[in-house]
Amino acid sequence: MEFLTANETLMTILSVVGSAIGLFLALRADIGKRIDRTDARIGRVEEGLGKRIDQAKEELGQRIDRVEEGLGKRIDRVEDRARADYQELVAEIGELKTAVSVVGTKLDERSAPRRLVVQEPTADYAVDDEPEDEPEDDTETRTEGGTAR
Repeated sequence: MEFLTANETLMTILSVVGSAIGLFLALRADIGKRIDRTDARIGRVEEGLGKRIDQAKEELGQRIDRVEEGLGKRIDRVEDRARADYQELVAEIGELKTAVSVVGTKLDERSAPRRLVVQEPTADYAVDDEPEDEPEDDTETRTEGGTAR
C-alpha cells in the first residue's frame, strides 16, 4: 500500500505541475492575444491619425490657396486704383501747368512797359477853334507816368 500512496503523491505533484504549466501557457496565449489586439488598435489609431493629418494638410493647403487668391485680387484692385489715381494726378498736374503758364504769360504782358497813347476825341473842338494847350516842342511825348521831354 505504500506503493499506491507514493504513486498517488507523485500523481498529485504531476497533475499540479501540469496544471501550472497549462495555466502558464494559457495565460501566455491570452496575454499574446491582448498584445496583438492592442497592436492592431494602435495601428488603426495611427492610420486614422495619418488620414486626419493628411486631410488637415489638404484643407490647409486649399485654405492657403483661397487666401492667396483673395490677396492677389486685392493687390490687383489696389494697383488699378493707384494707376487710376496716378493718371488723374498727371492730368491735374498738366492742367495746373497750363494754368500757371497762362498766368505767367499774362503777368509778363502786364509787366512789360507799354507806350501810352492818349487821343482826345475830335468832337470836343469846334472846327475854327484851336486847342488851348499846344505843346511848345514837337519832341514832347506822353507816357504813363507823365510827360517826358
